Amino acid sequence: MMSRQEQFVDEDDGFEIESPFDSGAAATKRPDLSGSIGGRIGSGPAGPQAAYTSNTLPGGYHTNTLDEPILTTIGRDFGKVGRKTVQVLYPKGRDNALQEWDLWGPLFFCLSLAIIMSFLAPDQQASAVFTGVFALVCIGSCVVTFNCKLLGGHVSFFQSVCTLGYCISPMAIASLITLLAHRIIVTLPVVAVAVGWSISAAVGFLAGAQLANRRLLAVYPICLFYICIGWIIIIS
Repeated sequence: MMSRQEQFVDEDDGFEIESPFDSGAAATKRPDLSGSIGGRIGSGPAGPQAAYTSNTLPGGYHTNTLDEPILTTIGRDFGKVGRKTVQVLYPKGRDNALQEWDLWGPLFFCLSLAIIMSFLAPDQQASAVFTGVFALVCIGSCVVTFNCKLLGGHVSFFQSVCTLGYCISPMAIASLITLLAHRIIVTLPVVAVAVGWSISAAVGFLAGAQLANRRLLAVYPICLFYICIGWIIIIS
């Protein structure tokens, strides 16, 4: 009768039992699990920091920003916000503008417009005006973007929201002039120019959405969005 050990392991089955104490054999047959994705750690530019130096990161960061001073990062972000604002106020060569989207600029102009409008409102209505203007800008930008997407526009959600937010900058300037002048004879022409400027800039930047014959259906909500903001500035 075969022993219990021989029943499970037979020499003719072709299995080879290696001793766990044979370190030489184990070292020669141990598979290489390091792989080739990104190279070995610390072996050069393909190390762990390479994931943070990709050229496809939002905001266009082409260098490692994890170890730089916070003031350098803030200064670079403010510089980009300023350049994009200039592209809206002076739309020259705007075909490639605002492709690197961010939400800092739209948030800044949205808050600025809401704060200025709250100063224009009566004291008991200041908080309600601030909330209403902020909600109108945020929800209106999202609605206009969804409308553009539903019409088949080839534009990303955040890029469209970024563009609409930066195009509020003429409206913020108009509200500031209204706050300083506070005369209807000054407010009307300034707001009219700001509304036209914002609509022109937004339509021009979103022209690359490739809407074909549905362009008018996408432009109408944009016009309505900025006209509503301008009307709020006038009645304030």
